[in-house]
Amino acid sequence: MSATVLLVGGFGNLGGRIAAHLSQFQDHQIVLASRKKQAAPLWAKDAQTIQLDVTDPTTFTNIPKSVNCIIHLAATNDVDSAQNPELARSVTAKGTESLLNVAIHNRIERFVYLSTAHVYGAPLHGTFIESSPTHAVHPYATTHLEAESVVAAAHENGDIQGIRVRLSNGFGRPMTYEAADWRTLTSDLCRQAVVERRMEMRTDGLQERNFITKTDIARAVQHLISLPESLISDGLFNLGGSQSQTLLAMATTIQEQAQKKYSIEIPLYRPEPTSSEIQHLNFDIHKLLNTGYSLSEDSLGEIDDFLDMIELHHQS
Repeated sequence: MSATVLLVGGFGNLGGRIAAHLSQFQDHQIVLASRKKQAAPLWAKDAQTIQLDVTDPTTFTNIPKSVNCIIHLAATNDVDSAQNPELARSVTAKGTESLLNVAIHNRIERFVYLSTAHVYGAPLHGTFIESSPTHAVHPYATTHLEAESVVAAAHENGDIQGIRVRLSNGFGRPMTYEAADWRTLTSDLCRQAVVERRMEMRTDGLQERNFITKTDIARAVQHLISLPESLISDGLFNLGGSQSQTLLAMATTIQEQAQKKYSIEIPLYRPEPTSSEIQHLNFDIHKLLNTGYSLSEDSLGEIDDFLDMIELHHQS
């Protein structure tokens, strides 16, 4: 559908990539929301910007009447959630509920909530489909699951087309260097490869994770904006790559790409394994694929782009 899309968290690590992708298409008018009013960025220069804080209902009046779809990404990260569970509940859970209620009141057609695969538990190993039991324990996961529940209820009641996306490990460059999350494996190792010309892992790397490029995440969001209502079903979709791999395999891919790019040897270090057993993970995304979505899976291009961004920043 042609849409005026409000991206809540649209200046962030992932939100920026989604906004930049959507801004390429003339049938999407983009509205970027952040807690402080900002000018439209270069990568979405035609976007409208508004101030919106999900914990401050007075800012909800800034939502343009033309908005007919909300992409909601605003949430506390895992570290802040663990340190301040009440803040996580206020932002991630209660903030989503407040924003959803305003969306319903404003008769906005569609609400897409970006949740996390961690609602299934941690660490993740085994097979997970959308009907798998949830075992959220960490405040980051429990607050996302609580937010999911209000979106699911509104969808079931017919109040709004509520879509919940359980996202695995997204990787790739943000739109600005400052928006990067250097705590994640892929970001940290890319930075090490460029800046230190060596890479060191914090674990033995035998755990499997499901990785998906930020390009494919943005493409999935675009797909869900335009998805016919008849294909939404219960509104719950896993979103990840086609298959999982060990952290060591991902680290090795980054190492090989960096060595090829810079024509030097970049050593990779990791702690000695305490066991040879790999914790296998099957994060099933067939439900989304069956709606017509497909992955591009240009992992090497995604890594190259991120390496280029880091190198350019450190040369300036």
